[in-house]
Amino acid sequence: MNSIFWSVGILAVAIAGILGLRSLPARTRMGFDIVCLALLSLVLYQHGATPLAQPLVASAGSSVVWLRVLTVAWWVLSARVVVAALYFTLRHDGRSRQAKLFVDLLAAAVYVGAALIVLQSVLSLPIGGLVATSGVLAIVLGLALQSTLADVFSGIAVGVEEPFHVGDRISLGNNIEGQVVEMNWRSIRVQTDGADTAIIPNSVVAKLEILNRSVPTRLRSVSVQLWCAAAANPDRVIDVLDEATLLCPSLLESPPPKVALTWIGPRRSRYTVTFSVPDSQLVTSTKSLLLRHARQQLYYAGLFDQRPRGPSEREAERMHSGILSARQILGELALFDCLQPAQLDELAARVATRLLEPGELLFSQGATDCTLYVIASGILEVTQASEGAGTVTLGRLGAGEYIGEIGLLTGAPHAATAQARTHCSIYRLARDALKPLLTANAEMAAAFDQSARRGLALLHRNVAVRATENVGPDSPLLPRILAFFGARPSE
Repeated sequence: MNSIFWSVGILAVAIAGILGLRSLPARTRMGFDIVCLALLSLVLYQHGATPLAQPLVASAGSSVVWLRVLTVAWWVLSARVVVAALYFTLRHDGRSRQAKLFVDLLAAAVYVGAALIVLQSVLSLPIGGLVATSGVLAIVLGLALQSTLADVFSGIAVGVEEPFHVGDRISLGNNIEGQVVEMNWRSIRVQTDGADTAIIPNSVVAKLEILNRSVPTRLRSVSVQLWCAAAANPDRVIDVLDEATLLCPSLLESPPPKVALTWIGPRRSRYTVTFSVPDSQLVTSTKSLLLRHARQQLYYAGLFDQRPRGPSEREAERMHSGILSARQILGELALFDCLQPAQLDELAARVATRLLEPGELLFSQGATDCTLYVIASGILEVTQASEGAGTVTLGRLGAGEYIGEIGLLTGAPHAATAQARTHCSIYRLARDALKPLLTANAEMAAAFDQSARRGLALLHRNVAVRATENVGPDSPLLPRILAFFGARPSE
């Protein structure tokens, strides 16, 4: 009687453990199964029974029915332990789909084999008729589950070839691209860039063109096409587009971006910019940024203009080396939104031009020169030195951008260093050029205060803003402008 209670307790603990330990790690569950299997083996041994005996014979004081129950439990636990061991030994790489499918097949074979042994050796039931019936049943199920079976076998074929793993970024056909998040017998799940989950049956995957964006690296090379007037000098256009690539920080320097003239027409020519990014997720944003910078660089180089121009304007542009005049550029800066056309003309007449060679300094961090710098052409690189981080590159500025407005209006020193990355043409506007406007009209200082703050708030001026003194919404900028230019506030 005690042995029966003992065996009942073992079975109860085993069943409770199997149901209650599902959330624990696989190693813990496997260890629990081995302990229960060892205890059941001990109980069977004490009763003089063996799981392989046929027919099962009970010792004195034992019930044959109860021993059969214990033997069935022994075979179930044995199958669980064997399957768990297979998962640990064969699935070294958790990303391998081929290993997963192979282990699943072996696990199914182990459980089926254990069930047949229980039926024949433990329960003494004939299995010949069952096998024959299962063959007919398999044919019926096969006809009913053709699409499902197609997915299963396609999954096996794809798993054997292993064109991708979980975590890889793939492109399927022309419509689906994203990261593989799950692979199972019937389908794969792809997390797209739009935060959607695409579920594609394995039979469909096997027929589509598969591009693995993660192998051998996640690097992605793409290209964009731009059109320019056929009359434009191709060498000049290529140089300007090369400069536009320098303004996109996500572009890889190796392999370097390339610009090529790919088509010539009577009115327009097509240029192709090829570049690389470290990850496919950056392709869309980098394309957008490159096109914006390319448009801006071409515009300020006089190679892209939607406004109709007369012969005199085109001639003036050619005389100005292909770049826009100081008057045109100053009129488009947020800093000078408050000025009238006549005032802009007067200010443009006081602008000086400075040419920089690659590597030449425009100004150094901590220097004070009370000058606004407007880039007419070329690329400036802005760096900042600090004690803890050393020299950090804040970014780059291209044509049409300006830097130094706080120094111009308040005399504050530069918070960063600006150095020419390419050949640059810089328009310089000194404090003395602005002083007559502010001295004659003190209300102009308030307008400049608002314009300066608006310019600092523009997102596309992030690099220039980081290179200047911090001017928050509560900073007393207006009194500093008045004091610096010796103007009195209006009554």
